[in-house]
Amino acid sequence: MTLVLAVGFAVVGVAGAASAHHNTITGTVTCKTGGGWAVTWRVTNSERITETITASSRPAVVPVGTQLTARQTRTFTETVTTKPTSALELVLSGRWANGNRATNKGSIPVADFTDDCVVTTVAPPTVPVVDDCGPGNAHFGTVPSGPWTSTTNSDGSLTVTANPGHQFTNGQTSVTYPAPVDSNQPCPTPPVEPPPVQPPVVTPPVVQTPPVVQTPEVLPAQAQVVRAQARKIDKCGTRSDLFKVAKRSGVVYTSRGKVLEQGVWLKARHRSVTVRAEAADAGYALRGKQVWRMTFSTRPCAKAPEVAPDTGS
Repeated sequence: MTLVLAVGFAVVGVAGAASAHHNTITGTVTCKTGGGWAVTWRVTNSERITETITASSRPAVVPVGTQLTARQTRTFTETVTTKPTSALELVLSGRWANGNRATNKGSIPVADFTDDCVVTTVAPPTVPVVDDCGPGNAHFGTVPSGPWTSTTNSDGSLTVTANPGHQFTNGQTSVTYPAPVDSNQPCPTPPVEPPPVQPPVVTPPVVQTPPVVQTPEVLPAQAQVVRAQARKIDKCGTRSDLFKVAKRSGVVYTSRGKVLEQGVWLKARHRSVTVRAEAADAGYALRGKQVWRMTFSTRPCAKAPEVAPDTGS
């Protein structure tokens, strides 16, 4: 039994020694000039003996056959142009000089690949130069619209700056155009026009204007004089209250803005009725009273006795 336990401990010791062999793999990300992400992988050999990489998930970054000396840390870089959809991983298998083997992995989370590293390359704009005739007036015209801003400098030069997330084809984020050189082209001299020819002054003959004869005013015929009249009947209660306007030619009667029918008794629908009379046209003239304000009482009518009186029969 003692011999079996000793062998068991020896096996455990070998497994423990083998499991100690490993690579520590870490990765970092930075924005790369021109767009994309610069990834740096750091691989550290845990042992004091040389290790040889026997398998690599990213052989273009860490080739198979790469060696790491005792406890050496090596740096490997790569450029990622498309944002990954899952964590970026580097898996390496190694064999040490003593024959031990191990496979280790390092990863970079997607969150480390920020959108700020996405850079779009655009061509700088072509800015027109305006050079009117005359000296010293050349200047830049309107800057075409695009993902940039522009500033005219005090010396006449123009600086165009790319917006965040953009760069120009030369990798720069700003371009300065030198001040345009004026052609000093003189302006053409306008031709001298001869003075206008004045036509001779012709005095027109004097035309005698005939005197204006005023047409005598045509006066209307003698207006016919008419008299308006209105009357009322005020009985007990309100159901039998009536009023009437006399029928007259040349007279128009109104009450509350409405024209009244003449010569008939009209129902008094309000306690107070105002009747106005006006001449129908300029051929008539009213004389006498022209406004009647009629007030109707609301006294109740007498009621018949409930018990017949004694007739003495």
